[in-house]
Amino acid sequence: MSCAGKGYGTNPQSDEYLTAQFISSYGLYNNNTKYNKTKSSRVCRQLNNGFYPSFTPELTSLSVTTSAVGAYSLVYVNGSNFLPNGTTFVQFGSLGYLPVTYYSSFYLSFVVPLNADAGNYHIKVVNLYNGNFSPPINQSYAGNLNFSEPITYTIT
Repeated sequence: MSCAGKGYGTNPQSDEYLTAQFISSYGLYNNNTKYNKTKSSRVCRQLNNGFYPSFTPELTSLSVTTSAVGAYSLVYVNGSNFLPNGTTFVQFGSLGYLPVTYYSSFYLSFVVPLNADAGNYHIKVVNLYNGNFSPPINQSYAGNLNFSEPITYTIT
């Protein structure tokens, strides 16, 4: 007993190797002390339709949200859907885009620009998607920028 089209090997002659996957929940045995496959309640797993992962980053929190003018400040970013290899960065208000240090798809860091004036800045995480997870093709089009919701950072 097996799911249609799910056999292993080049030419399986029997489904006996699949018995452990289809053990009856009733625990019935036949005379040969093998599981009774005719009484199995096991159903073949139905595969869901495929889906694309989310390329929109989610910004959950910042390690610090205030700093002094001209002071060095390293900020750790918590969230999800961050991408490696320079495809995720931070938009620091109207000052532009800052490079990040990528630790994982949930954790980044960036340094607050030293030339930032006092004020409030909207911090957004940005993913640049330009087909970088597809087979190599002619990249003659601009990438798509996906922005997170902002968190306010204050420089005093």
